[in-house]
Amino acid sequence: MGSEALLGIGILVALLALGIPIYIVLGGLGIVLLLAEGGSAGGIAQDVLDHLNSATLMAVPFFVIAAGFIQGGGIARALIDMAATWIGRLPGGIPLAALVATALFSAISGSSIATVLAMGTMVVPEMLERGYRRPFALGVTAAAGTLGILIPPSMPMVVYGLVSETSIPRLFLAGVVPGALQVGLFALVIMVMARGQGGRPIPFAGWRELRRANLHALPALAVPLIVLGGIYGGFVTVTEAAALSAAVALLVSVLVYRSMRLTQVPEVLVQGISRTAAILLIVAGANLLSKWLTRDGLAHRLAELVSGSDMTATQFLLVMACILLVLGTVLEGYSIILITLPLTLPVLHAIGIDPVHYAIVMIIGIELAMLTPPVGLNLFVMAEVARAPVTEVQRGMIPFLLAMIALWLAVILLPGLATGLPDFVLGPAR
Repeated sequence: MGSEALLGIGILVALLALGIPIYIVLGGLGIVLLLAEGGSAGGIAQDVLDHLNSATLMAVPFFVIAAGFIQGGGIARALIDMAATWIGRLPGGIPLAALVATALFSAISGSSIATVLAMGTMVVPEMLERGYRRPFALGVTAAAGTLGILIPPSMPMVVYGLVSETSIPRLFLAGVVPGALQVGLFALVIMVMARGQGGRPIPFAGWRELRRANLHALPALAVPLIVLGGIYGGFVTVTEAAALSAAVALLVSVLVYRSMRLTQVPEVLVQGISRTAAILLIVAGANLLSKWLTRDGLAHRLAELVSGSDMTATQFLLVMACILLVLGTVLEGYSIILITLPLTLPVLHAIGIDPVHYAIVMIIGIELAMLTPPVGLNLFVMAEVARAPVTEVQRGMIPFLLAMIALWLAVILLPGLATGLPDFVLGPAR
């Protein structure tokens, strides 16, 4: 590894440790290093524009805006009522219903933070009202919220696909089986813990109420069905599906559940544009730094080092898992993807790791990061929503964190958990 690369990485770590915003660090450092190597300001600007001029990148603002439309409460309430009528009468039924409703909401929002915000305001008070202890209720909701980026559609998967030039429909399918396994593991944890957490089940409301709740939830379920059905039916591209999701979410929220007024739409659009701008700034900055790393040859030398060390694919993934855990304590998910992926992609090709498999390993690592202090966004969002100390959320979340680590190891050791469904539906990747 050259001295320039070491110096660049050292500066990057130091600036992040000082708390400077990630987009300034990535973009500023990339510009300085490229200029130092003789690049021109005009050439750098053109590189940024060329990279951002992507039809697939247009999916980002639409998915962000769709997540904003569905946070009004009506969609979340419909999903909770439906799940509660099915399984609320079972032991631990309310937390299980909250888990199922959160998994369904994840397939609509594509965002972990949006999922925690929308579901936390409803399921936590309901669990407390039924007698469950508060740390348990907070832990269930914070952990289940991470499903928002594993169950498709997922914003981090879109960003991963853009950076690695991996098929986004294939990435979406890769998240289905691990997502279902995570729901199953969380359900097992809930059933084991529920008896010691107090709580009362909901009496069966009758077949008429069950039918009413299911019919009421159908418009909410239309969002993921239209998006994913459109993509895999070959009717729309990912970008068109994202636009459809925003349009359907708006219609459902305003006309069906009436959880949002038309006067609130401009505010959601402004917030969506603001969040999209932040993501695009990080993407642009990471692209510049990645360009410098490519010119410096660091990624190529790293691939040669790993392939020459006789490290197996499993060993490399375990090493990267440890690195992701460390990075997750100080960085948010998009930053982790954009900083590490350009370096690791040549290594994946060199030692025969499927980028789709690695994507799911990385996504689960980011899920864990969302539950890990000091950054742990889900912890702080859940604490803010419930007006509870962060330590209380952490205490209730630990059993679910252990279940996620078990899933992570299973996906690392068994690549077919991630690649099996995409290969079955779309054929083996070339």
